[in-house]
Amino acid sequence: MTAPRLPLGEGDVPDKALEELLAAFAKDAMPAPEIELDDPSIDQLLGLTPPPGSVELVTQPVDQIDGASVTAPVAALPLPPDEADSITAITPKTAEVADDKPAARKTIRIGGGDQDDLPDAVYLDEEAEERLRGTSPRSTEASIRSERTTILIGDDEIEGSSGGIPTGSTRGMDPRLRARRIAVRRAMSRRRLKWFVIVGVIVVFGTAALAVLGSSLFAVQSKHIVISGAARIDQTDLDAAVKQLAGHPELLIDTHKIEVELERSPWVRSARVTTHFPHTATIEILERTPLATYVGSDNRFRIIDDQGVVVDVLRGRPVEFMLVTGAGVNAEAGGSAGASFAHAAQLVEALTPGVRSRTASVTVGTTGELSLVFHDDTVVDFGAPTELLDKLIRLEGYLERTTSQNCKTLIVSTNPISHKDCSSVPSQTSNG
Repeated sequence: MTAPRLPLGEGDVPDKALEELLAAFAKDAMPAPEIELDDPSIDQLLGLTPPPGSVELVTQPVDQIDGASVTAPVAALPLPPDEADSITAITPKTAEVADDKPAARKTIRIGGGDQDDLPDAVYLDEEAEERLRGTSPRSTEASIRSERTTILIGDDEIEGSSGGIPTGSTRGMDPRLRARRIAVRRAMSRRRLKWFVIVGVIVVFGTAALAVLGSSLFAVQSKHIVISGAARIDQTDLDAAVKQLAGHPELLIDTHKIEVELERSPWVRSARVTTHFPHTATIEILERTPLATYVGSDNRFRIIDDQGVVVDVLRGRPVEFMLVTGAGVNAEAGGSAGASFAHAAQLVEALTPGVRSRTASVTVGTTGELSLVFHDDTVVDFGAPTELLDKLIRLEGYLERTTSQNCKTLIVSTNPISHKDCSSVPSQTSNG
């Protein structure tokens, strides 16, 4: 019977392989004693000297160094006497190393042929591995010989030699490992399929829900549109907003767009549009408050609010608003009259009923200073448009304490109030 050939290795045999060989051919389970490297048995184990009953060590040329033939030995593993006779020499002897060259350390090669003839790797169960390593109580030399099998020992380049599962083929794999591998793959496939189904169901139901909510079943009804705060806004602008709501599905209505269009109206300070499931919508408008009016160089009157925004342009004077005199710009509706006229409108808004009843107009100076003109032509000089509330309080106190006014100009920017062009100054009980 011919012993099975083992794979060839390249270069020196790794220490790990030597340890595996020592464990595989141990005679008993006792720990191996410390090995003396100078022991002649080491040379026999490494194939430097042929042990009894084994194949004779032969060499073959592997390279030429300085004209001398360097050979590498090939040796067989020690075998029992009854099997040693059946082993034949693998390679013939070649020329020895030149006498003047020191003998190189020999290399052990186990097996022969190319790697295409390598036997398949065999995965051992735990008990067989213990017997092979000599750690099992039943691992005797006879049992190891009787249960001898093929072991693949090679470099990391040989597939599966690192202890992992061969990726290219499952030939020679333990059936239990193969079954486990297949079960894991099937479980992963089932989990992926489960998540695909869940995501698909969510997408289908979400699409269906959006389609229903976006249908005419949930459209805004015109009779359920509530409008608040719309007193002066142009009816055309209001009708355009209502048209974009009535009959349209609530889910598809762009409320922000409607709000922007409403705020383009000069009368609207801010607008808010909301929808209420299933058929209701609300339009809330905050309009600008008209406070004063002024005439431009084109003889048209502009109505402004406290921010100086022109909310309307008229041919005639609107008598319900306080007149502001001064050099005003010819702004159109929605435009700005400027900061000076905005301050004049704020002064008009802050007037108390007692002062308002006396006031005929507000004057804006060339540098932005403000003054009131009473019906009796008395001028109240406020100066710069700052601290308007304090100046009004001072003026209100002065008017309450004075029974008659003999001054044509009152300067309320000073404390107490100063006078100009007075025929006689009335007595005051206290300073403003």
